[in-house]
Amino acid sequence: MRLYLNGFMASGKSTVGPRVAARLGMTFLDLDRLITAHAGRSIPDIFAEDGEEHFRHLERTALRQTAETDELVVALGGGALIDEENRAFAKAHGRVVYLKVDPETVLERVADEADQRPLLQDDDGEALSGSNMRARIEQMLFDRRSAYEDAHHTVDAARSVDAVVSRLQQIGKAHGEGTTSGA
Repeated sequence: MRLYLNGFMASGKSTVGPRVAARLGMTFLDLDRLITAHAGRSIPDIFAEDGEEHFRHLERTALRQTAETDELVVALGGGALIDEENRAFAKAHGRVVYLKVDPETVLERVADEADQRPLLQDDDGEALSGSNMRARIEQMLFDRRSAYEDAHHTVDAARSVDAVVSRLQQIGKAHGEGTTSGA
């Protein structure tokens, strides 16, 4: 069984993923970290030097590699399943869970790290101002909404980390091979 955690940046995929994996006795994999390890560069550097299209190619390749490992919880990048082919792949090879957040939650969580978020930067690589950042987040959430909602499950990720982890654990147990669940 594979559990693919999908959602917008700062929805908590990399925070809750390791905890869920530990509770389910599974391996955790952060797809963005896998990409940076293989590329030998940070995601902002990949975006700046090679562009988003090249990053998406690396992301697609890394996603395909997840099918080689069972019992895996995968934190996907915020745009990984925008691509319909990637979304179909993830849905065919595991359970896709959309960690849903609102713009306010995203703003609170990224306030101190916008300079590390290429999609929240202007053309010169500078972090967007408050109102421009909010507008960008709202637009991206709107644009990605249907892709995010095309998941097996949706979890409110604006709740506490423990609440999100518990819900994901329930989902994992209900769909895990060889596990029993009252769900």
